[in-house]
Amino acid sequence: MKKTPLQGGSSQKTKPKPSSSSGEKGSPGPSNASSSRAKAGSPEKTTGKSVVPKGQQGMMQKLQNAQMPIKKVNGMYVPEGYRMRVIKPAEKYDVVSMAKAMNDDFAPKLKELFDTETTAAIEAQKTGVYIGWRCPEFQHDCQRIHFTSRCFCDHKLSEHAPYNALSVKVPCRMVGCTCKAYMWVPNRPEDIGEFWLPKRPGFDAAAWRAKCKCKHTHNFHDPNRPHRCKTSGCSCGNFMSDFLCAACDRHWEDHQTFFDSEQSRREQGLPVGTDWIPFAEMPDLRNIALTGNEQDESRYLALKQFDAIPDNAVTGNNTVVPFKGGRGGTSRGGPGFKPTYD
Repeated sequence: MKKTPLQGGSSQKTKPKPSSSSGEKGSPGPSNASSSRAKAGSPEKTTGKSVVPKGQQGMMQKLQNAQMPIKKVNGMYVPEGYRMRVIKPAEKYDVVSMAKAMNDDFAPKLKELFDTETTAAIEAQKTGVYIGWRCPEFQHDCQRIHFTSRCFCDHKLSEHAPYNALSVKVPCRMVGCTCKAYMWVPNRPEDIGEFWLPKRPGFDAAAWRAKCKCKHTHNFHDPNRPHRCKTSGCSCGNFMSDFLCAACDRHWEDHQTFFDSEQSRREQGLPVGTDWIPFAEMPDLRNIALTGNEQDESRYLALKQFDAIPDNAVTGNNTVVPFKGGRGGTSRGGPGFKPTYD
């Protein structure tokens, strides 16, 4: 039986074309699918292409559209007003090296923090009067006291009576002050380990005072023991610090203020001369405290030379000890005294 040829001379079968009409049932056409999705409210099908810009061209376009001006620094885009700091690995695995690596201003901040104590140590080396704040059983001072340091009565040491290395009680000379003895109290938040407080916006360092557990500052307490609170309605009978010493983690009331001579300190095993400089046992930090540069030891060497050969040492029992510049265990600013013996 012969096959009848299709019209056009083709012997192949042809497939029927799908209807494009949307009205026909079961039509697989794209228009029918899209219309059904639109009716159902479903989101349109996304393509497989990424919508995130790739490469520097896309990043530049994104940055140009941003409101904040952008600049390129070392191959990286940085908003203007920001600075980039490369964190370098610490040379040694210790706290000091890590602090240097993490803080660009480590040296100037350290020098600023210990400037008062460094000055007090240098003056003590020259005058022979060592004023320290420590717990009685300690072999080190928690604080080196300068003549600008405030007392519990809120007046500076220079506003108290003349003192020397034999002083026990140095009363205040300010009018109306009943303080009978100089007692050092923390003068700034750093003295009690609150290094974060000065970074607060609007913080006033001159107005800061150490607090008692009754929530009133020391200048609202009686300057003499037991330091009762003078605030109306407060039942506080004695000052109890709500802070700890940054050097030893002990309370303020566990400490005392000591006036020592070089000889008495040697007898007690306490450091004197250049050994009393902050970080005397750590040369790099000691140099930073003295000069701001860990490599510069010129000032330390000069002090060391003075420490070895005092220029005006007292040589006789009847020698009058000057109050200015001497090293015989005297104070600053007085006429001097002559030892008497029984």
